[in-house]
Amino acid sequence: MQTFDVFSFQITPADDSSREIVMALLAAAGFDSFQETDDGCEAYIPQGQMTQEEMNRLIDEFQLPDITLSYSIYTLEQRDWNEQWEQKGFEPIVIDGLCSIHKPGQQVAAQPFDIVINPRMAFGSGTHETTSQLVEKLLRQNLTGKRCLDMGCGTGILAICMAKAGAAQITAIDIDEFSVENTRENLRLNNITNVEVVHGDATAINGQYDLIVANIHRNIIIADAPTYMQHITSEGTLLVSGFYKEDMAQVVGHLEQCGLTFCGGETRNGWAVAIFCP
Repeated sequence: MQTFDVFSFQITPADDSSREIVMALLAAAGFDSFQETDDGCEAYIPQGQMTQEEMNRLIDEFQLPDITLSYSIYTLEQRDWNEQWEQKGFEPIVIDGLCSIHKPGQQVAAQPFDIVINPRMAFGSGTHETTSQLVEKLLRQNLTGKRCLDMGCGTGILAICMAKAGAAQITAIDIDEFSVENTRENLRLNNITNVEVVHGDATAINGQYDLIVANIHRNIIIADAPTYMQHITSEGTLLVSGFYKEDMAQVVGHLEQCGLTFCGGETRNGWAVAIFCP
């Protein structure tokens, strides 16, 4: 049984926005999985892969002027933290007139789209503004015959939405092995068979896509933008999210330098979604 080091972070302010930023940065630094706590989050990494000195240096590099971090460390076997996570879950989400998102066995009011998600230790139950915005956008589109990419798939919720919106072929990629496993599980729960799930980063993207969705941290979106440009069709669309509305200008500027055209955006509770075309 593999043992993990658990970095328990106290985040000030301990709100959803701060948690999302910290977890995204830690994911980029190699942490496998996360669990939200009342005062922050817990981040899991195989034992010995992150020292306290390395963590202190990372926190200095994060440069988060509006967020204060402190942490403690303990160890845990994989079996134990899986059990902890599965006992918590999330409350059903209903976007009236469009969809319901819920755990297996939960009873919800009937909606045009029904999405079953067992989030385990992966990102993306639909509770966060960026995820819910993208869920709505995808389910309101006609993706019939389209080839789509969910970059940083987490639970696979956006790939599931693509499939329910009619996409012909979907690829879901995540750097986190647990997210890859969780995406496969959630695809089975929703009886979806046209999604290829890949473990890797943007270098694992192969072929051309009519729609690419990346709900990741701002810095990762900016770094991977040239790769997205190489893999989007001439009439395709790139949807990016996972950053503050204050960061919109920076994201737009960098992606336009890569040859993409900003085609619009929107914000919800301080979080942004931006749309680009080749």
